[in-house]
Amino acid sequence: MNRFLIGVIAFILVLAIIAGAIAILGNQYASNQNSGNVPSHVELEPNALGTVTAVGRGLYDEKGDLFEIKGINFGNLFIAEGWMTVNSIGAAYNDDGSFKSVNNQGIVEEYEEIYQEEMDAILAERVANGDFTEEQLNELLDTFFYSYCTEADFKLISDTGLNTIRLPMYYRNFMEGPDEALTMREDAFEKLDFFLELAKKYNLKVIVDMHGVVGGQSGYEHCGTKDMDFWDTEIYIQQMCDLWRNIASYYVNERPDLASTIIAYDLVNEPVKRTELSTGKLQWDVMDRLYDAIREVDPHHVISIEGVWYPTSLPDPADYDWENVLYQYHFYNWNHDKGVSNEMFYSLMFAAYTQSNYNVPKLIGEFNFFGKEEEWGKYLVQYDELGWGWTIWSYKIVSVGWWDSSWGIVVNKLDLQNDKNTPIEDYKLKLDLRTASYEEIKAVWVAESTQYDGQEGAYKLYRDGVLYNVLKDYFGEDFKVDIKEVVR
Repeated sequence: MNRFLIGVIAFILVLAIIAGAIAILGNQYASNQNSGNVPSHVELEPNALGTVTAVGRGLYDEKGDLFEIKGINFGNLFIAEGWMTVNSIGAAYNDDGSFKSVNNQGIVEEYEEIYQEEMDAILAERVANGDFTEEQLNELLDTFFYSYCTEADFKLISDTGLNTIRLPMYYRNFMEGPDEALTMREDAFEKLDFFLELAKKYNLKVIVDMHGVVGGQSGYEHCGTKDMDFWDTEIYIQQMCDLWRNIASYYVNERPDLASTIIAYDLVNEPVKRTELSTGKLQWDVMDRLYDAIREVDPHHVISIEGVWYPTSLPDPADYDWENVLYQYHFYNWNHDKGVSNEMFYSLMFAAYTQSNYNVPKLIGEFNFFGKEEEWGKYLVQYDELGWGWTIWSYKIVSVGWWDSSWGIVVNKLDLQNDKNTPIEDYKLKLDLRTASYEEIKAVWVAESTQYDGQEGAYKLYRDGVLYNVLKDYFGEDFKVDIKEVVR
């Protein structure tokens, strides 16, 4: 046996030993840091808003009872992500003009990445070109929102047994004008109020998540812009301070009836530039200013502070005098099919994050265990044992073929199938906002609605799948959703 082969075998054995040690360590932390160490009840001073309060590692309702977040994200509603939406700027092509990705069923799977600001610019240009009027554009935007988000969606989420929605938002949901001189929109809170009112009706809590900030926090698609200038631009930071102060003030003074539905204000989603490894002091200092802006008008709401991607990505809250805060992390094992098992990845995560376990509640605000239903069940239980809240990414998505249905409870599996002999110009594709007519856009957006058929727990959905099955198993008798008919 040559030295190279011996070295390879030795390296594999070392990896196996490390993986085993990590797994054991992770399981030890999962058993030692369990939710049983968090009191089920505490005595709280009542506050006028009836908000949830962070005490030690737990969150407590107005009665002082432990509130364990078991939730889901409502992505793609206030801020679009191209892979999740029916909207596109066309398929992705190779240099020779062929589609970049067509699966064995003839389904075009890959589209050009589309950012929210790009969608906004395309629609504004089409108004300027006379394709449709400003009035028609506003009608289209309302059509999308009130189709994508209906009472049936809140009833469905409640019927699964989930108790919380993390709601990704975009600064332009509230503000208008050039980035250097933004002002609050007249209808700034109209749609958020609608969302919160329905959540309250179905006894669901909401985390208001600022998914996209002025200037862009990361440059990734989910923040709405390719820019990542927020952290270094004073006017942008000040505008976000103003926005958070306005939001917090509104739900204290104008709509206190909805204040208790908001469980937390989530300052900035995934606060790290795409050129950096993790959240650090640059981001902490800015988030401290956002924290202070909210606290100027609202001492009661929990503030969620995110750190990605490592356990050291958030400081000791005492260093910034942060109180009544929730620490949030996102877990994605993107290499789950490339040799890094979920067992190794999550054991390492559990061990590492419990080592840096400041005396604050933890939330895993986004995660996915992909198509492996058994691992979903296993790790949701481990989150519970650790006393960590969780909100799955996400509630409603579209799929054009290659990704599985673990990304949404309801999945719009687009019917894009063509035979191999179809000319490229005749392929069915996702809605192209650059060329689709007003009538075509409206028809597609109306069809985004989830339907409830009037019987207890019975829905006409896009499609059930992995996540639907996972939640059905997890909640057991408390799961009251029954898909009667697939309507897509």
